[in-house]
Amino acid sequence: MSASLGKRPPKRRSGGGSALLLLLLLAPAGLMMMPTSVLLLAGLAPTFVAYLIDRDPEKSAAMTVGAMNLCGVAPFIVRLWQRGHEMSITLRMLADPGTWLIMFGAAAIGWLMYFFIPQIVAAIMSLRSQAKIKELEERRSLLIADWGTEIMGKGDDKPEPAGLIDDPQD
Repeated sequence: MSASLGKRPPKRRSGGGSALLLLLLLAPAGLMMMPTSVLLLAGLAPTFVAYLIDRDPEKSAAMTVGAMNLCGVAPFIVRLWQRGHEMSITLRMLADPGTWLIMFGAAAIGWLMYFFIPQIVAAIMSLRSQAKIKELEERRSLLIADWGTEIMGKGDDKPEPAGLIDDPQD
């Protein structure tokens, strides 16, 4: 046997170099667009927090919160661009509690979506599964009524699948 069979493949790098490269490329753009950058950094704070605390490799919380948070920040970015793209306008926007309420409120809606939509989907799937079971049991009872109990194969050594005839009593 070869000695290479027992060796593990080398681990891939975590992508720290690509994050640094992205930062180096975005820094000049951020400096040229300073008012927008300040508004984005302040407004997207809930997204950064969601990214840091999300343990899911797919970062679904960060994606959900980030999308909604960006929807809350976008109108203020557009307003900033329409009014002249100056730092004084950005600071006036950030001094307004309504701005914070809209930006962070949108992020809160993202958190609500992240927590409750999976539960709603699971409940709907459960209801659909129960309806399908009921439909199949009704079809089964019609088959038994038409063909008799011999169709169930009671004479065979095979046991009846659980949950098809009667509900188990606790």
